[in-house]
Amino acid sequence: MYAANHMTGITAIACMTSSGYTPLIASRIRSGLPIVGLAHNPIAQRRMALYRGVVSLPFDTSEMSATELNDRALELLVKTGISKPGDHVILTRGDHMNAHGGTNTMKVMEITDEHAKS
Repeated sequence: MYAANHMTGITAIACMTSSGYTPLIASRIRSGLPIVGLAHNPIAQRRMALYRGVVSLPFDTSEMSATELNDRALELLVKTGISKPGDHVILTRGDHMNAHGGTNTMKVMEITDEHAKS
């Protein structure tokens, strides 16, 4: 959250999660940025809807390869109007998909025109 609050150009924090725990931790620190919880589990989606500042979006990773996850998440942010081309987003995820307690990666990613075309 410190990085998100102090870096210029960051418009959102996107957390790929299976349980909703990462968005919970992120929501405990006040920020003017929207926190987007991307989860395939409907129970986690309902739970995240109760967190302060968190927008819960369905995001099924079962049919995706590890290499296309980031692009699909950014395309979803553009599609829902949370971000637009030229924005930067902090994306958190784990190396092991659909595993509880596996968040170990944080990337600052730029939304490109390619993300808006899909």
